[in-house]
Amino acid sequence: MAVLSGLFARTPHSAVFRISAFAVLLLALASYYLAELAAVRPAYNMGYLTMAQYSLMAIAMLAAWKSAPEAISFKDISWLLAVAVLARILLIDAGSYASNDVDRYLFDGRIAVEGLDPYRVSHDAPQLQELRAQWQPPSEHAKYVTLYPPLALGLFSLAASVGLEHALLAWKLIILSASLATLFIAAKVLEYAGKLQHLSLIAFSPLLILEANIGLHIDAISTLSVAAALYLWQRQRVVLTGVVIGLGTAIKVVPIMLLLPLIFTMPNIKAAAKLVVSALITIATIYLVTLGLGLHPVGSIGVFFEKWRFAAPLFVALDQVFNGYQILITMLIFAAALSLAIALFLWKERVKLSDKSQLILAAQIAVAIPLLISPVIFPWYLMPLLPLLALAPNRYLILWTLLMPLTYEVLNGFLSERLWQPAVWPVWLVGLVQLAAAVAVMRYFYRQWISHKAISRDIHAQ
Repeated sequence: MAVLSGLFARTPHSAVFRISAFAVLLLALASYYLAELAAVRPAYNMGYLTMAQYSLMAIAMLAAWKSAPEAISFKDISWLLAVAVLARILLIDAGSYASNDVDRYLFDGRIAVEGLDPYRVSHDAPQLQELRAQWQPPSEHAKYVTLYPPLALGLFSLAASVGLEHALLAWKLIILSASLATLFIAAKVLEYAGKLQHLSLIAFSPLLILEANIGLHIDAISTLSVAAALYLWQRQRVVLTGVVIGLGTAIKVVPIMLLLPLIFTMPNIKAAAKLVVSALITIATIYLVTLGLGLHPVGSIGVFFEKWRFAAPLFVALDQVFNGYQILITMLIFAAALSLAIALFLWKERVKLSDKSQLILAAQIAVAIPLLISPVIFPWYLMPLLPLLALAPNRYLILWTLLMPLTYEVLNGFLSERLWQPAVWPVWLVGLVQLAAAVAVMRYFYRQWISHKAISRDIHAQ
């Protein structure tokens, strides 16, 4: 642990910082070369090359964070922001080589534009034959209807509505806008908290740069909703915070977990109720409008839990013992128990939440819960955690974000031979980090309990 503490300790150094930032920019631009290489068949080493790109960018990001000068205002980080913006904008013309999710997004959106229900009409439906020939969605997705929430589908439809020729560019611009907005809003969040020195963890994150602007994942917008909710919460805009959390949940489920820690920061029950109710009304309104449009927003979520497995250590472990809905029930019980533990801790410690450190730790755990119980964890799933990570950096969350891109090893066989055969070793590494984090959290709670007992004894002794 002493080695880890030294690894993540900060020592400001201007030259190292600038060199590291420049390295991040160059490694981001290497995406053009990788995209061209991925188009060549067979692309046997794309998994290793992608892993190397992410790992080197992560090292450069950590070096920039460790060496970043102390900062108080935006003026102090203007150069950092300029490089971070360039790293995102310059990727606008790069191809997507590590994932084909964007093709799924756009075809789902086009199905909706055509007046059909993507939640009930799969890509291999006979009536889509002509459309499928034009848009060429991924064949491995063909038999599954969509599972994305309604607002995500709405954004897919918006991009697809401009037609085949311009749909991809439209989606790139949507994601780029979300990526840039996340950068600047997160900077404002960190400035408000007096933690601008941690902005490198957002500005130079390979997940936030590559998974957004190369992978083009919807999670970039989910991440924006988390950053925006934190911004509004800091400024005590309770109803708007709830609305933004609701909007984020209608894109992907993770942001709703912010409600769990944030309700304990409200000054009274009325304010807490406003936060929760505004989020729920926003979600309900979006789903009611979706139903009113004749869509049935359930889709293949059941198949997701039943059949899909990837890089989820807890799910993989339980898969050896349980099957089918037994795993799902076990996971739900685990999620409920962990959520209850967080709630009880925050309730007990609510008087001490003024420094926000305990709150942010609880928020990190809460937002991670849907990922921990998911049967599938791709690297981009971790993106919404990063605004919280920058507010309170901790070694375990940093290691999780560093190790997840190692799962791109699966691209070696998939791009060359269309074989989806992920290796086990990345899952073991991620699992060990999660186990170490669980032990650290339990030790923390145990120390808190011992401390409370000691204080109680002292009070009674008096």
